[in-house]
Amino acid sequence: MALSKKGSSYQVDHHRRAFTHKAACIVAGCAVPYGLLANEMCQSETLKELEKCRQASINMVFASPYDTQQWRSSPHMHQQLKKNIEYFSEGKIYLNTFHKGTLGVGTELAVHTARGAIQAALISVSNLTPILPALDILNIPFWCAGQQQYLNLIASKTWQDHVLHKIHKQGKLNILMHYLPGARTVTSTKRYGATIKTPTDMQDIVFRIPASKVLNQFYDLCGTRAVQVPWKKVATLAEGGRIEALDPSIVGLFNGPNNLRQHLGVVSKINSVQDGWLLVVNQPWFNALPLNLKHALRDAANKTFKEHLELQPSIAQYCEHSLKKLGTDIYEPNKEELKQWYELAGPQQPQWLPFKRALLGSEQLFKQFFEAAQE
Repeated sequence: MALSKKGSSYQVDHHRRAFTHKAACIVAGCAVPYGLLANEMCQSETLKELEKCRQASINMVFASPYDTQQWRSSPHMHQQLKKNIEYFSEGKIYLNTFHKGTLGVGTELAVHTARGAIQAALISVSNLTPILPALDILNIPFWCAGQQQYLNLIASKTWQDHVLHKIHKQGKLNILMHYLPGARTVTSTKRYGATIKTPTDMQDIVFRIPASKVLNQFYDLCGTRAVQVPWKKVATLAEGGRIEALDPSIVGLFNGPNNLRQHLGVVSKINSVQDGWLLVVNQPWFNALPLNLKHALRDAANKTFKEHLELQPSIAQYCEHSLKKLGTDIYEPNKEELKQWYELAGPQQPQWLPFKRALLGSEQLFKQFFEAAQE
């Protein structure tokens, strides 16, 4: 029998409330069996989606800090990822997206995913480094910031053998897909307002950093007063004058939480490191999947990655133009100014030796990484 509109609305609302309650329990650490996730945690605004969820054997909870509707300004790829996962799995996996940071952002999401509270998340490389420290090698500045260099490195056998293998042995997370939103900047807040052209302009400013030991060292070399601040609190501190500068890419700045874009002064494109994001999945959950569904997830991620690379240039351009409309200035350092950044903090500096040894085992291996990025 067909449901009436009233009945349909009630049914969908009932499932939405049930799902929200169960998701809150998961993130709080309640023990909810994965069978319950697959069979009961279905939410949807349409009966078509609700039916797809019910017919799937696995309900895959995916959390992201970004708004699904803001696809013009963010390469989050929520819609494409959902479409591709459900297509390649032949409907056996239903992707349930929690967006806009409803299940947390940054290091919170990293912890939730590593513990198995959720199955997958979109997280920046820097916020994953406390759990996956090998990734922090990407944050040594001025050797792998460009898109082609980054692509060369993550596709290389050197990367597969010495980073992905190490991460796999940890048994916490699997990397399904890289995102390349653009290179990090040095950006003053609107209240501070100065243009940061060279490392000299960084002296003694209060600089927000993410959870990366390597980036902390970088900004120490620049003479800043570096403070680690959770991503969700940055806008509030920028508005209140508690921080004076920060370093995300232009895409990251425009899509930052709590209207961060309204509190930016001058963006300086120093192209230090790639502001990489990652799609990660809980490794024990992934390992327990049937082989065909593992292949389905990897095929879906590969297709989504190619689509991401096609869309990223227009998204970055959109974000830059939109920031300018909001009154944010964009500064392009000249060759002499960029040379000062490289000479102070480039990969040749001796301060990076302890990090190369700790993260890779030897300085010689870093040379292989460097060469792989330049090929």
